[in-house]
Amino acid sequence: MTKWHFSQMREALQLAWQALAAEKAKAALTMLGVMIGSMSLVLVVTIASTGKGYIIAQIEGIGANLAYATLDRNGAPVIPEDELTAEDLEHIRQEQPLVAVAAGTYDLPVDVAIGGRAVHARLVGVTDGFQQIRRLVVPDGRYFDQEDFASRAPVCLITEAIARRTRTLAHPVGQALQFRRFRCTVIGIFREGVPTFGQSEIQEDTVLVPWPLVSSITGEKFLQVIYAQTSSNDQVPALTQTITRVLRSRHRRQARYDVQNLSAVLRTAENVSLGLSLVLLGVAVLTLVTAGTGIMNIMLVNIAQRKKEIGLRKALGARPSEIRMQFLMEAGFISFAGAGLGALIAVAGVWFAAGLLDELTGFEISWFAVLAALLLSTAVGAGFGYQPASRAASLDPVEALRAE
Repeated sequence: MTKWHFSQMREALQLAWQALAAEKAKAALTMLGVMIGSMSLVLVVTIASTGKGYIIAQIEGIGANLAYATLDRNGAPVIPEDELTAEDLEHIRQEQPLVAVAAGTYDLPVDVAIGGRAVHARLVGVTDGFQQIRRLVVPDGRYFDQEDFASRAPVCLITEAIARRTRTLAHPVGQALQFRRFRCTVIGIFREGVPTFGQSEIQEDTVLVPWPLVSSITGEKFLQVIYAQTSSNDQVPALTQTITRVLRSRHRRQARYDVQNLSAVLRTAENVSLGLSLVLLGVAVLTLVTAGTGIMNIMLVNIAQRKKEIGLRKALGARPSEIRMQFLMEAGFISFAGAGLGALIAVAGVWFAAGLLDELTGFEISWFAVLAALLLSTAVGAGFGYQPASRAASLDPVEALRAE
């Protein structure tokens, strides 16, 4: 019985292949819609997942696992005792193991000169731990060490943008940078490991110096912002509450502090990405359904043109199930071939785009989407081909043989 079924299936497969080979142009046009739908499905999933990863990476670069505190100056009058201090930072650091690393900053606009060229920059004084929080990369020179922070050494780091503008005059590392009456030595060139596009203290033209050095220059003994980082995004709400508690316990009750995090922004980005992905997937599925409708219409026309062939096969003893299987095989061939070609074009397009845009974002092919496109497209073709195949199987052989 199994052998009979196998031979029956093989015969239907051969007849379906021969019928499609005889009508190559019609088969190619029919599979075009499936090819577009399959390609769209692979591209939609790939672009959606890549876009989601890219957006979340940017938010995490700014600080998805960070909480940051500033003094609220818009409410009650502020006195010097309300300012954030290095002692506040130390107490927050002691909140282990919730706080993985903490740092403070103080920034102000300055006009500096380096290599004989003037630059309008942002001078940012940082404490120990800032490099880890902002994921700073130092491709040339070095970052601050503990001695730089302790001794108030006149050293600084500059962004790659400043370095490019001054490199034509001399190599920036080792050069003297001067603003007002103060001079410091450039010990390194830095960039953000994950770009924040100016949404943090790090601007295109930024000069980093140890915070004690800025404090001695400006005479201000406080920090403008305190950052604390936790090891998990899930712990950010607890971290935010901890920072608020520490600051309230160390300052007068009238002082107001703004303690925030980006967890809500991250959740919003994930929800928007999910909604966009679902919409795009809906469009891709609609394209496949449209392609399935095209397959059904073409097969109905095909059956009308091949009534004599169907009648002859039935007169020679072919069963309705064998006729149905033949036409289902034809629909399956068309949809599977179109899906495979569409998925292949999509994968090639993703690889090509990844080669061009590798520095901006990393494209990753979703092989699950490729498999889903093949299976779904084949299922759509077979599903829409069943009604025409059943119609062919139910044709009366005598009436079919009389057809012109």
